Amino acid sequence: MKVYIWGIGKGCEKVLHSLTKNIEILGFIDNNPRLYGHAYKGKEVLPFCHIVDDFDYIIIAVIQYKAVVFQLENENIDMQKVICYYNMEHCEINKGGIFKSEEWKIDLLKQKVDDLERIVNIRLSNVGYEIGEKILKYKFPIIKSGEEAVELILDESKSLIRFGDGEFEIMAGKERPVFQQYNDVLAKRLRDVIQSEDNRILIAIANNYGDLSIYTDEVADAIREYMTEEVRTFHNTILKPDKKYYDAYMFKCYFPYRDKSKTPERLAQIKRIWNKRNVVLVEGDKTRTGCGNDLLENVESVKRILCPTINAFSYYEEILDAVLKMDKENLILIVLGPAGKVLAFDLIQAGYQVVDIGQVDMDYEWYLANKGYRVPIENKFVSQLPPAFVEECMDIQYQEQIVARVGDTYGV
Repeated sequence: MKVYIWGIGKGCEKVLHSLTKNIEILGFIDNNPRLYGHAYKGKEVLPFCHIVDDFDYIIIAVIQYKAVVFQLENENIDMQKVICYYNMEHCEINKGGIFKSEEWKIDLLKQKVDDLERIVNIRLSNVGYEIGEKILKYKFPIIKSGEEAVELILDESKSLIRFGDGEFEIMAGKERPVFQQYNDVLAKRLRDVIQSEDNRILIAIANNYGDLSIYTDEVADAIREYMTEEVRTFHNTILKPDKKYYDAYMFKCYFPYRDKSKTPERLAQIKRIWNKRNVVLVEGDKTRTGCGNDLLENVESVKRILCPTINAFSYYEEILDAVLKMDKENLILIVLGPAGKVLAFDLIQAGYQVVDIGQVDMDYEWYLANKGYRVPIENKFVSQLPPAFVEECMDIQYQEQIVARVGDTYGV
């Protein structure tokens, strides 16, 4: 029986150990372009598009397999030929006797126990803060709503800069974002920006400190896992207790929230920011905000300055110079990770109105897919999924909007 195995991460070893002896592995599939052409267990790692049709099954060895299933469904693969190793329903069927049944069941049970233990531990470690906000009146950072931020952006021409866990980790001297290596200069600049008292700037931070009931279990558990005592202590050294911050989740209208029925309302609110404005988008060259969807349908015009999707701060001066050539009547929208925070600050000092909109397009695409979990987005870089090959976008309208390209492009 001929099979491909999708994924060479930590879940793959169990899959290989559980295979019966009559299985021929044709190769390994992965979305990470950095792995292509390399050998794993004596077999080549391939992109999905390079597999041959002569196979019996594709075995998904990824623990969080739903995004891969979504990708295969969009490729019109016969899903009867797909086996998700970490799906209990597939274990009960064990198509073709590919796996040793007892070992497969034991692996799944162990995985469930590990997941349950992790969830229980992180929930217990954070429960005091979640009930403390309501009962003990813990003093957390003052975080005003996204709606209030939008009104200030519109009525008083304020600018907004968002800080997430990636920026905090860089400020703490750690590696975190997959798309930006740690840099001492960047860390210091981020500290200066977040502690700025410039009254033209609204600083947004994630509302992660107390009650998490508005978020899905998946998102809330990820927040709990991140917000350790060490992290909270560090945040307190950076943030000012009496300063008004704004909700950095304002541009994530769909995915984080338990109540997704309010997504259209949230989207309508943030789209007011660029309504009838001439917009300059400063973004990663594989980000493609608003490309292929109607997110920016209400703008007056769009120009794009494309920057490296990975390690944009390495080209900071060139990026800044490119944006400074734009007319100051434009609204500058930035989607550039940690480097974008520093860029926004410097542009505001130069007299521009700037809004750091972050991953709004990615979240909007997930809303359009309507799966409730993170899925790959065709021809766009998705920072919250494993690295993937992203093809060039030849859309004529998109190409015509590009007014400058800075630095190396991401991809293979």
